[in-house]
Amino acid sequence: MTRLMPRGEYSLLDDYCMQLGSLLDRRHTERALHGARQNAERAARLAEDALAQARAADRAKTNFLANVTHELRTPLNAIIGFSEIIGAGVIGGDHAAYGKYIHEAGTRLLGIVNDVLTLARVEAGKLELDEQVTSLDEVLSLSIRTLAVEAESKAIAIRHEPSRDHLVFFDPSKMKQAFVHLLSNAVKFNAEDGVVRVSTKRQASGDLVVSIRDTGCGIPADYLDRVLEPFGQVEDHLTRQNEGVGLGLPLARAMVSLHGGELTLTSQVGVGTVVDITLPAERLRLTSSAG
Repeated sequence: MTRLMPRGEYSLLDDYCMQLGSLLDRRHTERALHGARQNAERAARLAEDALAQARAADRAKTNFLANVTHELRTPLNAIIGFSEIIGAGVIGGDHAAYGKYIHEAGTRLLGIVNDVLTLARVEAGKLELDEQVTSLDEVLSLSIRTLAVEAESKAIAIRHEPSRDHLVFFDPSKMKQAFVHLLSNAVKFNAEDGVVRVSTKRQASGDLVVSIRDTGCGIPADYLDRVLEPFGQVEDHLTRQNEGVGLGLPLARAMVSLHGGELTLTSQVGVGTVVDITLPAERLRLTSSAG
């Protein structure tokens, strides 16, 4: 026979169950609030990071526009000025020299425009490679010759250290563009009578590394990542002493990346900078005995 619980005991048990339920609900609510607070704090941090990145991108765009304006205005002024002199038929004017200045200024303008367009095509994924088996030594030698006049004007020696020549499957024009940008930076930021060394070494993994070393001013550690970003420069357009819009290193890295390679940068202020271009082993075809 079932024993009925006295009313008093029933009331006490009922109250206890209600209190226990309230306590469990409160703990569940506290956990939910704690989780919500953590999610809100995480979202706030993400929002702050996104805002900082947006501000940095805006500053980079502003600096780029200022740099481009400066870089375009200088050659344009030269073109307009010397063209006006020629058009005015100034007696005794050295028209051949004026034509040379106009050609140099126009070439500089074309280079800036081409770099901007090339970077835009890279970022849009529309830059295609014309790959073929090519002598790496020939591409490097041609790149060095391209910078010969600029290096000579600063009494800078570009030394291509002897090594075995490698036949590599890549786009020679794109890789030449990368090497020229890197060599141009090495010369531009080097002191007079400085040295730029170009060397090639095959690693134990089979990867091929091309190193470009200079004896220039170097890059502060805090700026190493910045100079690899499009339009990033150590100096702004008001204080910098060297021309350029900050596309050399990003373009070079983009060209190397298109070939499945990697570009790394190490530098020490007052000592110089080393750029290593690593090409994967699968791009090597044969090794020549020349060199």
